[in-house]
Amino acid sequence: MSTPALPDLMMMQLWLHVGWALVLAGGSAAVLAMLSVPLLLRRVIALVLGLWVLMPGNLSAAYWLGLAFQAPSVSGALACAYVGWTALRSTVARAADTAPRPLRWEAGLVVIGVLLGWALLLDTFAQLSSALYPLGFGQAVLLALSVVAVLPLLQAGAIRRVSAWLAPLALALFVLLRLPTGNAFDAVLDPWLWVALHGVALRWLQWPRKFKG
Repeated sequence: MSTPALPDLMMMQLWLHVGWALVLAGGSAAVLAMLSVPLLLRRVIALVLGLWVLMPGNLSAAYWLGLAFQAPSVSGALACAYVGWTALRSTVARAADTAPRPLRWEAGLVVIGVLLGWALLLDTFAQLSSALYPLGFGQAVLLALSVVAVLPLLQAGAIRRVSAWLAPLALALFVLLRLPTGNAFDAVLDPWLWVALHGVALRWLQWPRKFKG
């Protein structure tokens, strides 16, 4: 077996800070928007959290988050950046009943993410007949994930949605920089993103109308 391509050590340290800055700043902005917190306060809190994570050494939140959870996935950080940017531009939080209905490709990616997370969890506890996680260092898994990420762009209307490009962009950055660990599974999924996908799936199950698309 060939030696897997791993990210540069300096790039890993940089991503630890940048990734967690996107997660905390963007994620907090999105949560505060759902709580109808005023826009100015949202921006101040997001800025403070982002700057705190970017601080050097053990003064940074990234240092402690890295010890507990390692680095966030690229797709998770990009998703937080996207929802955070949306929350910081809106003066009023969008209510759940007026939010745009999910497209079928969005529902499909969420389901795939949830199932993949369960499979990796079972693999962590050695409940699968063969190891799954090491396959993420190979090219076959990267190709499969790339196909799954790109196929939704073929659906009508998806190419104009920023959210449709998050997974392909995450994999493109992985190909270029091998972030965060050199394993393709870590590029597209992490424990916090996996938990969030469960919440998204449960919310969509309560949707009164069928998926659009």
